[in-house]
Amino acid sequence: MSIERAIQLSNQAVSCLETKCFDEAILSSCAAMEVFQQSRHMAEQVPSQQGNDFIDQCILTQGTKSSSDQTIIMDEFIYEHGIVLPMIAMDETVVTPVLIYNCALSHQLAARHCNDDRTHKVFLEKAASLYQIAFKEQDEGLNAIFKFAILNNIGVIHKMLDRSEAAKACFDYLVSWMMIYIHTDNSKYLRLVQGFWGNVLGNGRETAPAA
Repeated sequence: MSIERAIQLSNQAVSCLETKCFDEAILSSCAAMEVFQQSRHMAEQVPSQQGNDFIDQCILTQGTKSSSDQTIIMDEFIYEHGIVLPMIAMDETVVTPVLIYNCALSHQLAARHCNDDRTHKVFLEKAASLYQIAFKEQDEGLNAIFKFAILNNIGVIHKMLDRSEAAKACFDYLVSWMMIYIHTDNSKYLRLVQGFWGNVLGNGRETAPAA
């Protein structure tokens, strides 16, 4: 068991998501987290050498599609891209949240294609819980794209579970956050998740700012 094996399994889950093999994605992403947990106590702590925004760098490097290519089902924008980690990524502050995020995304996308109401809800609840853990792993002001995508997807889950107030709170927070970044160099990065404006409109806002 090793961190490299955990990364390999997580990347395999991302490949499964791309081919819409959601059950396989769940299995691989869950296995990745299990292997990682088992390997953590055996590995020496590796100092962060890749920069605190390394997750955002991975997202940008992978050439994520524009917002127009994202999944929008029934006016719900879901940031549906898993994150592939390089095999040299040994920093736990990078590996841990990415493995959790990929597992959360696998459950959310699997729920969308699930016909059983009970399983659908279980998958969504699991995804929301994992997203929250991944979000808490991040320091304030770092990996803006990553955190933006997580909060957007949590908001979508709340809406799908008829938690309108919780969904509105997520999207209102994202609006405030976007306005902070809109006039900074980071605004061009957040274009990757601009599809969330549809979610905002669906939660009672009348207009969305121009990009």
